[in-house]
Amino acid sequence: MTNSLIVRGPSALVPPTSAGRAAQYVRMSTDHQRYSSQNQAATIAVYAAQHGLTIVRTYADEGRSGVVIKRRDGLIELINDVRFGRADFDHILVYDVSRWGRFQDVDESAYYEFTCRQAGIKVCYCAEEFDNDGSVIASIVKNLKRVMAAEFSRELSVKVHAGACRVAGLGFKQGGAVGYGLRRELVDEDRTSKGILEKGQRKHLQTDRVLIRPGSQGEQEIVAQIFRQFVVHRRSQAAIARLLNNERVPNHRGTPWSDTMIRNILSNENYIGNNIYNRKSFRLKLEKKRNPPELWVRAAGLFEPIVDRSIFRKAQVLLKEQYVRLSDEVLLSKLRSALQEKGRLSASILQAMDGMPSAALYAHRFGSLREAFRLVGYVNSERDFDYIDMRQQLDAELFKRASAIAMRIRALGAVAVFDAETKVMNVEARLSISLRFARYYLSATHAPGWLVNRRVIEPASLILALRLDEENREVMDYFLLPLYQMAKDRICLTATDRSRFAKYRCASIREVVQAIMKKVCRRTDANRDHFHTAPS
Repeated sequence: MTNSLIVRGPSALVPPTSAGRAAQYVRMSTDHQRYSSQNQAATIAVYAAQHGLTIVRTYADEGRSGVVIKRRDGLIELINDVRFGRADFDHILVYDVSRWGRFQDVDESAYYEFTCRQAGIKVCYCAEEFDNDGSVIASIVKNLKRVMAAEFSRELSVKVHAGACRVAGLGFKQGGAVGYGLRRELVDEDRTSKGILEKGQRKHLQTDRVLIRPGSQGEQEIVAQIFRQFVVHRRSQAAIARLLNNERVPNHRGTPWSDTMIRNILSNENYIGNNIYNRKSFRLKLEKKRNPPELWVRAAGLFEPIVDRSIFRKAQVLLKEQYVRLSDEVLLSKLRSALQEKGRLSASILQAMDGMPSAALYAHRFGSLREAFRLVGYVNSERDFDYIDMRQQLDAELFKRASAIAMRIRALGAVAVFDAETKVMNVEARLSISLRFARYYLSATHAPGWLVNRRVIEPASLILALRLDEENREVMDYFLLPLYQMAKDRICLTATDRSRFAKYRCASIREVVQAIMKKVCRRTDANRDHFHTAPS
């Protein structure tokens, strides 16, 4: 952890065993400055010195809520090290009970501590008045502190939500990205413009607000075209997506258009100048739910509509008519018709046919796309739909690997942020890396290869390809590829070391991090040289 304060006594010179060795865990959300990582580490360091402990390991979660353990990579790594016998310490030092977590079920907090205690590791709360020694008094006070920490989060959630609804009612956007053809304008408390916020930029002053504004004229025309195609020409969302992709029209995500993107545009009231908040809620990160329309917060007439309101209303009627849950029998009937017409089935065939449900829907409803095909009598050894079956697991694996890379980079003192939506990692705001899977396939000559696809508009300067095994399930190694090596939409990695891509191969996450940090340092040095040689 950057700038962590570790006080070492004379015993640190010869630490032959785990006795007297401690790991520190620090977590900072947005609670208060007293909970900054540096302040926590300072208090922990004093406690360690007073109790003759040497801090040998730091686990950290920066900007993470304590309500759930999900995405708290530091605590997850700590618990896993304890469970699997990798811990080389016998104490865990935490600032106070709330930093361990504000779990809504206090038993969850106790469970993680009990896991450590079972392994012979004591959890110490350095800023608390009680000693966590297992006594009756300590147990009562600790449990009370856990309840208070959980209740604090509940009360804060209610207050924050009420405030967000009030601000949204005034027409201001409450976080998150905007749709295609829209942009965010930063304004001060008097609604005086302070400029347009680019992707990834955020406001920093509490008195500043964000307004939704129309995007470029070209993007507005594309939005209007989407509504015309849907309402006037009665094209399906999939057909509109294919039309835009064939015309190579870029979108705000840098990925090919999909029917989901088109549906999101068709149902978004931003395009008629309205802003809606509280359609969905995720209170305390425990349960996502859709709220009824009477709970929505709507601010209307914020800017001149991009789409005529009558066209927008007709689009909503058509969308509502389309949104009918198809039975399993109807889905299979459509699949049989597609098989009879095309003679074979694949995910790409389903995507190309008008009126066909998506391959993802079939995989969700029947467990896998392969199983849906089997039910209509189509059995094929091709793997072109394996990826659909594995998409959810692979997305989770990609996030896991990205988190591991980001944690190692942060441990080296650099800033690394991974955007799960765009699958892009930014390092030190100098280097952007797009994460992609390299999928195995057999070419026409039966030579093994791995395909890496790039986006139409790639937002990153590097592509980190995670090469999968022959079953397209497990990651074997990595290729950190410069974007200029991918002039085409896709490239093929081969098994030979004589490939022009072989020099970009990394056998492990450790080698990936080393390669990334070399590029970061090289860019830093280049910027420094440019600064020194720039004319005054």
